[in-house]
Amino acid sequence: MNNSKNLLSNTKSLVLLGVFIALGAILMLIEIPYPPVPFLKFDLSELIVLLTVEVFGLVPAIIVAAAKSIVNIMLGMSATPMHIGSITAFIASTTMACLYVLVKKYLSGTTVVNKSLRFLLVITGFSSILTLCNYLFITPIYFGGLWFTDVIGWATLESFIPGLPFDLGYGAAIAFVYLPFNAIKGLLVLGIYEMIAPRLLVALQKILKNLKLSPVVSE
Repeated sequence: MNNSKNLLSNTKSLVLLGVFIALGAILMLIEIPYPPVPFLKFDLSELIVLLTVEVFGLVPAIIVAAAKSIVNIMLGMSATPMHIGSITAFIASTTMACLYVLVKKYLSGTTVVNKSLRFLLVITGFSSILTLCNYLFITPIYFGGLWFTDVIGWATLESFIPGLPFDLGYGAAIAFVYLPFNAIKGLLVLGIYEMIAPRLLVALQKILKNLKLSPVVSE
């Protein structure tokens, strides 16, 4: 936690944090379509948020999550009603970071079993929380409302995936669409992060020595 407290008093660490924010904003621009639901897209900006967790701690990671979403709005890349796309990105990044820190606190080992359990718990929590948020307000805002009560009477699976031979009510449709989408997103982010983080952290260790900082969460 000392890293978080000293962050604002260290110019070099602020510069590094700014680099993380820029990288996160850039990754938000690189979107991967989700074929079953054309308007849903993956982005991998949570990778930078997780890296910030390792280097500076949770609070700076949340700052990065907020800043990259604000930059996305300022660049005019948020075309959704009430900027709900950028707000959702902030919620997703913050949720991923908090779950990652919480789960790793109790499952910090590097064995295959521990890593697999971390994956399972983080992905389950991430997909559940984001699906609930989509049910309550994210999807309603996207559809022009404010709260789930504004759309629950007419939004069905047909609203997400036209042409299917069956239909589902609002709640079931949200679960059908968003649970697998968020689970796949969580798996992509964590899988890629586990592959690239060790090498990146080794490189960053050299920078951190110059900044007189050290990673908050050990691998």
